[in-house]
Amino acid sequence: MSTQSSERADAFSGDPASLWVLIPATEYQVPAAPAASAARARWTSLRRLFGGSSDVAEQPARALAELHGLSPQRLDALVAPLCWEAGAAALEDVLADGDNAAPVSFLVGPPRSGHAELLRCWARQQGAPVVDAPDAAAILAGGRDWLDARLPEQDDARADAPTGQPGPWVLPRLEHCWLRHAAGLDLVRELLARALDGALGRGVIACDSWAWAFLRHVAPLPSRPPWTLCAFDGERLAALLRALVASDGSGPVHFRNAQTGKPVLTVAADDGGSNSNALQSLAARCRGNAGLARLVWRALLRAEPERDAGPQASADAGTTIWVAPWPAATPLGADADADEPLALLIHALLLHDGLPAEQLAELLPLRRFRVQAMLLRLAEAGAVRKTACGRWRISAAGYPEARELLRAQGLLLDDF
Repeated sequence: MSTQSSERADAFSGDPASLWVLIPATEYQVPAAPAASAARARWTSLRRLFGGSSDVAEQPARALAELHGLSPQRLDALVAPLCWEAGAAALEDVLADGDNAAPVSFLVGPPRSGHAELLRCWARQQGAPVVDAPDAAAILAGGRDWLDARLPEQDDARADAPTGQPGPWVLPRLEHCWLRHAAGLDLVRELLARALDGALGRGVIACDSWAWAFLRHVAPLPSRPPWTLCAFDGERLAALLRALVASDGSGPVHFRNAQTGKPVLTVAADDGGSNSNALQSLAARCRGNAGLARLVWRALLRAEPERDAGPQASADAGTTIWVAPWPAATPLGADADADEPLALLIHALLLHDGLPAEQLAELLPLRRFRVQAMLLRLAEAGAVRKTACGRWRISAAGYPEARELLRAQGLLLDDF
């Protein structure tokens, strides 16, 4: 089964329908950066080290000040939301495999990869009941009432679902079923113990990769690796981004580097289009996470004022969209004394896929005012965003730097 999954991941034919392949998480491989990018990064580091700057700065093809962001409607036409139908079909393939006889199957993915959305899509296809995570009060109280009401033990272990509906039950967000607190682990431990011994019937659980890395040390988890989506390299990412462009009959869409003017991605109706090494760099920077790469790509798109309004002068020429450079990394750590508290806060946000400020203050050895100050500082740097429901989450653009800070501080990392 593992070999078959790897072969499907390696045998990408360019067809968007074959993009989504599930593999054991232990086989996940982060895409490598293009050799030219790696060499350029080393040369830049050397120039900074020795203070050399004899080269004349390149004149950008399009100054960012001359470009503007796109409207939400235009962005949706250029970078549509991900459709999880094909991913759900890939999940059905692995779950239907006769070798997968465990009562509960697990799907794990890094932040913004869409593991919860994929599982919800699969649940809709199968008519399976979806179990929502409990609130913080229920978790800290032990969660027995929630567990007994939502996932009652089965008198007959062969029953398909706790609610009597067809198909297995589905829990899309295990990361929201616990808190890193003395009283915040009883629920998830009991849930996993019941699930793994078959007392809850058949189920499918999705979990964020950071929560999974932590729970391995404090709760019962299967020895068998969970499923995950294969990493997207530049080729897969190009195929995905082309598939997300809605054709309006106005000719090809040319995505060009605003700094160099070189093509990054071309989407044409008559062929698959072309793409550059820039997408391999994006895939490597996002560690193969297609959902994260899509969000970053969307945030980088710019247009000249006349390009975002009205019909184009020539349908044959198509439309040009400019891709802004990835913003220069804002160091999240200010100094050695401040780095550790900041890293602890970022780590807590990643372990739980976001938390409200008041819960962060309860979970961390930090005063409430300091938590608020750090959140505001991270928000100013674009590293965190506050959701409509009041949860602070690491932003797509801030995730690479946040992960690097945690690595530098020696904190537990995910496997992706």
